Amino acid sequence: MKHFPKLLIVMVLLVSCQQTEKQQTTAPVPYLYWESNSVFCNGIRMHYWRTNTSGKPVMVLAHGITDFGLNWAPLAGRLEKDYDIIMYDARGHGFSAKPEGPYDLETHVQDLVAFLGVLAIEKPILIGHSMGGSVVALAAATYPDLPAAVIMEDPPMDEALEYLTPEIIPDWKAWVTEHTTMPKTQLIENARTTYHPGWSDFDYDLWAESKRLVIPNVIDIVEGAGFGNPPETFPRISAPTLILKADAEEEFRKRHLATAALLPNGRLIHIAGANHVIRNDKPDVVEQAIRDFLKGDSR
Repeated sequence: MKHFPKLLIVMVLLVSCQQTEKQQTTAPVPYLYWESNSVFCNGIRMHYWRTNTSGKPVMVLAHGITDFGLNWAPLAGRLEKDYDIIMYDARGHGFSAKPEGPYDLETHVQDLVAFLGVLAIEKPILIGHSMGGSVVALAAATYPDLPAAVIMEDPPMDEALEYLTPEIIPDWKAWVTEHTTMPKTQLIENARTTYHPGWSDFDYDLWAESKRLVIPNVIDIVEGAGFGNPPETFPRISAPTLILKADAEEEFRKRHLATAALLPNGRLIHIAGANHVIRNDKPDVVEQAIRDFLKGDSR
């Protein structure tokens, strides 16, 4: 693990992390041969799924707020022949530990770095959606030698960050609480008719499952530094970086592109007709964009 700072290596390996027994889950696992396991990192138990495609480049996927690792399953299924893919549950989500706190962005970053340390993963491809995009961006900025590449799917930028303020916390927490107790059939119907029309049945099932496995405290990330500060973070990311953004009006497209121009080695692509979960709205487009980027065709 020569790419990790020496003090961090010692903390990760000798103090904060240890392998734990495999966890049995009731989540819908599409590929039954995927590993379901947990490790103890940064003071909490973190659960993950892994495709274990031996000898392939490692991808580590960070999900969005109120989601869980398996929300990545459809995309992982498309890529697993060529990559060893790890989908972890962030603290407070899925089958990972659910402490009272903290849930700030920096803590999520330290969870990720410790997680990589205990699994002895060097130079992963870091991919993050929404909140997960903020996590991998700050991780790559703080530890420039950590990732081989960074991909962000619709991370909070510009107008989204202007909306994500502490004033929304009570209503958002109420929404989370309501959905944790809602029957799964109703969750799926809500997603199908209101939140995310046009997805596959599998996408709806995973989305609904994730909403039953999260606690309201995760919304506390909005406090303080919130979802990060791209104009400050992006210039410090030296790894090749791709940002996939949802479709947007021209005014916002220009703002997104101007912020992405701060990346020393990156680019941003808007995906026409896509909403916030781009990989579910446009799965073929996202898969091809990732493959092209990692081959170097779009750098």
